[in-house]
Amino acid sequence: MEEKVLANIRKHNMKLYPIYKMIGLDWIFYYGVEILFLTQVKQIEPADIVLASGIFALFCIIFQIPSVIILEKVGKKNGIVLGQVITAIAMLVIMLCPNFVYLIVAKILSSFGFSIRGIAESNFLNSSIPQTKKKGEIFAKIDEKGYSRFCYIGATSVLISGFLYSINPYIPVGLCLAVNILSVILAMNFIDIEKLQDKKQKKKNLKESMKQTGKEVKESFRFVMDSTRIKTLLMMSGIIWGLISLMSSYQETVLKELNIPSYYIGIILAAFQLLVGIFSTKSIDFHNKFHNKSMTMMGLLITIGSIIVGIVVLLPLPFAIQLMFIIVAFIARAYAKGVYQINKKRYMGNFANKKVLPEIYSMNGIYCNFTRMIFSFIGSMLLRITNTANASILAGILFTVLMTIAYFYAKTRLGLKPEQYLPREICPELVEK
Repeated sequence: MEEKVLANIRKHNMKLYPIYKMIGLDWIFYYGVEILFLTQVKQIEPADIVLASGIFALFCIIFQIPSVIILEKVGKKNGIVLGQVITAIAMLVIMLCPNFVYLIVAKILSSFGFSIRGIAESNFLNSSIPQTKKKGEIFAKIDEKGYSRFCYIGATSVLISGFLYSINPYIPVGLCLAVNILSVILAMNFIDIEKLQDKKQKKKNLKESMKQTGKEVKESFRFVMDSTRIKTLLMMSGIIWGLISLMSSYQETVLKELNIPSYYIGIILAAFQLLVGIFSTKSIDFHNKFHNKSMTMMGLLITIGSIIVGIVVLLPLPFAIQLMFIIVAFIARAYAKGVYQINKKRYMGNFANKKVLPEIYSMNGIYCNFTRMIFSFIGSMLLRITNTANASILAGILFTVLMTIAYFYAKTRLGLKPEQYLPREICPELVEK
């Protein structure tokens, strides 16, 4: 392939990727009304919604290896398109679902779609960037540009969805499906450089793909098992993601139980999404302030906020004061989520070169979805035996203790000076041989 043509293709992909990610990263319009739509329209219990989140996480783990095999066969671009198509089908099932069983089907479908995309998207962007000394910086800038725009678009969509829900609950869900279809169209305009370059190579059959995938997973697992440093990081990352997912469901359920109108809930959730985008730009400052305590502080911001929300809802306080404390807890969670999304990639990038890094991302996905699944099951159980306020307090206390224990475990394993680590902890090239 001519260098000029290749350069134009790279430029095309790098220009299109932030636009695609801006609307295709996640379900726009839906999450702002998810709890309301499922509880009021579909008559699904809050405990079952949390349980469905756990099932989603479980199948994200299950679909990791099948997703790699599929991408091996169809390529990164087609993998992105396929993932978007599957998530669009899942959204259609949610629109039409009459009960909890259909919600589970939708969650399984969406977990498959998001698993494929989660592996394909970053790898596609990485392959579209030329090999230079600043490739990592270019990747981060493009990725951050798309993510921050997604947060701003998401905030606007959440605000709008609250008002549209009050008109007709199906309008924001239908808009989500429309945006999902638009994401499919955008993804179809990507050009897969590796497929163009590999036209002369023979395609591997399924048996060879499975064998190669199994070998890569085995090597990745061995690398993680040999590195106390990375195991600790993945543990902390998984705990925080589990907390973000669970407390999101809890705090939004609290808003509904306080009988706050849907359009006000939309405003609160829109502000939350906007703050996530703003706080994501503060990740370096956060790290410089807390260093190896950063992950712990992220978790404590969420758990302590959960305890505060539960207490103020139980106390006979004026509604305005209750709402004020709830909003403060939302701001704390937005801060934690914003700095977490950026810093986790930065921390994982310290452990590997470009060959091993995708495998670490894959392992991080397994860790995060495993903890999300466990936390969701715990959260669902608490909601079945008590109300949301009590569940928020109990979960907050439980996970505050967990974060404290994790901190004391991690402080001698993360954030140390390079000479304090064993060679295999900071030299992944030894593992690649």
